[in-house]
Amino acid sequence: MLPAERHREIISQLDQKGSIRTIDIAKSLNVTDETIRRDLEKLEKDGLIQRTHGGAVQIQRPVKDWPFEDRVIQNIDLKKEIAREAVNLIKPNDRIFVDASSTALQMAQYLWNINLTVLTNSHLFATALFEKPNIEVLMTGGRFDPQSKSYVGPAAMATIRRYRIDKFFFSGNGIDVDRGVSEINESQAYIKETIIRRTGTSIFLADQSKLGAASSYFFASAQEVDVLITNTEADHPILETLKAEGTDIKRSQS
Repeated sequence: MLPAERHREIISQLDQKGSIRTIDIAKSLNVTDETIRRDLEKLEKDGLIQRTHGGAVQIQRPVKDWPFEDRVIQNIDLKKEIAREAVNLIKPNDRIFVDASSTALQMAQYLWNINLTVLTNSHLFATALFEKPNIEVLMTGGRFDPQSKSYVGPAAMATIRRYRIDKFFFSGNGIDVDRGVSEINESQAYIKETIIRRTGTSIFLADQSKLGAASSYFFASAQEVDVLITNTEADHPILETLKAEGTDIKRSQS
């Protein structure tokens, strides 16, 4: 097989899977690992892929800050799977913070009516819990951001600094091994950066589209993620790397 043919096959597999491993593509094309590594070097130099430890991922394009109404329905089934897994980590009398992400919002429908304190800057998440009287809901207040349907700014930050937080459930636009977890909204990134440095356990909710991706504002290193919950089918080299560095990787049950 000519190099150009291998390159087309590599790009094709990345388009289908989002990521590939060197050993797998070498086996499928019946060539050596070293041949594939040279191919990946060439494709990365041409700006067509992004190499990772042991393989490659698709080039990550800038993430658009979609209106919240659109984000809620994107990958909705995966978000629900991840949310169901996330609530299993909550224990009675926990004090948790849930961010204003569309993935975390799905947790509200699966939360049991147990003794629990929930802090949030999400207007939608707070109102979704009003029918569960055993859950104490604390809203940060602050400036209302119509794009995210949440509260941001100095007043929100002041509230966050006032409380103990046992577990922080959050999402973002992507997680990259070298640069960390990122967010397209600067105000949201600032809030998440503050909480993740104050919480007992940080729990990142990320479907497969966010693995290896990067956005505008990095608010935490990959090593600051204690638990990463992703969907069952997610297959990306970053998962093994994070696991080796101490992150607890959990997969949702479809």
